[in-house]
Amino acid sequence: MTGKEGWLIGELSDRVGVSVHTIRYYERLGLLEPPRRTESQYRIYGKENEERLRFIQKAKRFGLSLDEIKQLITIRTEGTPPCASLKTMVKQHLNDLDRKIEEMVSLRRELASRYEEIDKSLPDASTPPTEEICRGKICGLIESIE
Repeated sequence: MTGKEGWLIGELSDRVGVSVHTIRYYERLGLLEPPRRTESQYRIYGKENEERLRFIQKAKRFGLSLDEIKQLITIRTEGTPPCASLKTMVKQHLNDLDRKIEEMVSLRRELASRYEEIDKSLPDASTPPTEEICRGKICGLIESIE
């Protein structure tokens, strides 16, 4: 702590485990209030900055984007608890994940099926494929798919 007034950016970075670059980035985005400055223009951060950074770290573990975190901070700054908004955001993330998982499972099935077809045509990887097996302009195994 620099005296009793707060921490320099490097000290805050060490305390919270967030890089100096990230702290400056959060300031630019408006996630952190601009810090006080010394006469020589060094940033001085207080306990509220440390608490805000810890909040941001925890909110990111909910899968929230920085924009969503900023929304929650803004809602709270305006005097309203943002918990209902958090619930909506997390539910949307769950829905998005479920959709992506379904897409990935479907893609995996499709690739496995295509691999089986390729494996039937090329059962031995050590034997080079012949033009008869791989007929096509580039690769008949791809070009034959409808």
